[in-house]
Amino acid sequence: MHPYSRIVEEVLELVSIELYAVAGSVSGGRLLVAGFREGSRNIYAYNGGGLVRLNREPVLGVAEPPPNAERVVFYRDVARGRELSRIYVVSVDEPGHEKPLHPGQEPARILGLADDGKSVAFSAVHERGVGVYVVRGKRLWKAVDAPAIAMVTSIRGDLVAGIGIFPPETRLFKPFTVDLSTSTFRVHEPPVKGNTIAIRIAPDGFPLYALEAAREAILYRLDPDSGKSSAIELQGMLKAFRPTSVNYLSFTSDGSLLVVARRRGRSKVFIDNEPLDLPEGMHGAAVEWRDEIAVTHSSKTTPTRIVAVKPGEKGWRTVLEGEKPKWLSEVFGETGYAEPTSSDGSKVPTLYLESGRAGKPGPTVILVHGGPFAEDTDTWDIFAAALAAAGFHVVQPNYRGSLGYGVEWTEKIIGDPCGAELSDVLAATKWALEAGLANHVYIMGYSYGGYLTLCALTQAPGMFRAGVAGASVTDWEEMYELSDPAFKQFIEMLFAGKRELWRERSPITHIDKLSEPLAMIHPLNDTRTPLKPVLKFVEKASEKGKSIELHVAPDMGHVVNTVEDAVKILLPALLFLVRMKGKEE
Repeated sequence: MHPYSRIVEEVLELVSIELYAVAGSVSGGRLLVAGFREGSRNIYAYNGGGLVRLNREPVLGVAEPPPNAERVVFYRDVARGRELSRIYVVSVDEPGHEKPLHPGQEPARILGLADDGKSVAFSAVHERGVGVYVVRGKRLWKAVDAPAIAMVTSIRGDLVAGIGIFPPETRLFKPFTVDLSTSTFRVHEPPVKGNTIAIRIAPDGFPLYALEAAREAILYRLDPDSGKSSAIELQGMLKAFRPTSVNYLSFTSDGSLLVVARRRGRSKVFIDNEPLDLPEGMHGAAVEWRDEIAVTHSSKTTPTRIVAVKPGEKGWRTVLEGEKPKWLSEVFGETGYAEPTSSDGSKVPTLYLESGRAGKPGPTVILVHGGPFAEDTDTWDIFAAALAAAGFHVVQPNYRGSLGYGVEWTEKIIGDPCGAELSDVLAATKWALEAGLANHVYIMGYSYGGYLTLCALTQAPGMFRAGVAGASVTDWEEMYELSDPAFKQFIEMLFAGKRELWRERSPITHIDKLSEPLAMIHPLNDTRTPLKPVLKFVEKASEKGKSIELHVAPDMGHVVNTVEDAVKILLPALLFLVRMKGKEE
């Protein structure tokens, strides 16, 4: 078999693995499941035996329903990937009979969606700005205009809560509330400096939020009237775990606090400060289901699945898990954590995945996450898995700007994109070479990771043998002009208002330094990182005789939402890298 044939077959098998995540609990003792199944993202009701698909067309996002809800609220893109979405509702007892939540809801970029069973709140971006909207009964109204980026996450009665980035202080995510009875929007200042990473309105009506502070995660109870926050003291095993961040907050039916906390790329699930006995890796949403807690779980070597455990008991069970290809076990070698030293002495939290199909040292890809306010963790990553299958070790640096390692680390990227965080990526690259993991090194990233890939190839020529930039930014000035109000605010925040840096930190400005082969893969209908500046970059590179190839993915936007989308991105990336690797062998 030709090696390319095997890559094609294995990519198709990898992206077809069914992935399952907890989305809530609904009436009849059923679990609400968000599944990457049947070729796309869908939602299902699960009764412990079979899955019943609720939606007709693929889903982009779903609101976690209140316990035992009889309906599910979700949204889908209606503009072929351009992230102009409409919100729909479906009864769990009438699968497939979805209908628009409100006929007057204008398609928009949905930033956040929440449902308390009686009302639905959502934040949305239109060309005219950002707003918080509410649907109650047959009425749809705009509750408030929202400054900048506001993401609704919770609603209870007349109180809406969420997190966002707000001027004039634009560096940190802060909690906000909306009082629907008075149409009052209020941003709340946490007692200490930090990023608000999760918020949930508790059964007593007071929001509970988690703050990623200097070196630890802190939980606060917020009085929305006075604006005062009081710290909730961590105790027992949760305190001993010393979490630096929080994935998820919720409550059980008896009022117990349920926290999914993480540290160094792995998480644990706690109920009232005591841990649940669950497999190692990363855990997402966790909900009370019958007499168990159902939890989303995955790791670098375990595709996303749902597991369950009874509180206070040892042992967990698998609830839903996709069938894996028989060859998958041979793909993965050792996984681990390292802290390379960056140019300024900072330690760069870095995860790595060894390929079972490559020797040591062997070909290695520095896989750069997007965001930049995100984190690579011990979770299932289709890009990393596909690279390991193709015979590449994978190194994933959590460069400054990443979440999960304290607010100072996150803030260090502000005003300096394609600056010190590029040094972090290069430090991880040098570590891979010096630690005996890598011999030939390549770089690959998507979204902001694609931008950093271009930064690396134009600012550090000779370090990498080749690169793959997916959905990347090539020109910040043009991207700003093409962005909606929310993304304009994001660019202003990222550069700390230093517009004079836009041209300097744009890869197109430094295209003359590009010396290694480059593949660019870009969705045709991407509205987050538009295609137009990329086409100009490719044209200019071609005129200068650079080794560059462009793959435009038709009929998709920035978000990978179907199996077909995943193939459009992964396949050209892998074939390019394997071809480059073949030149070294």
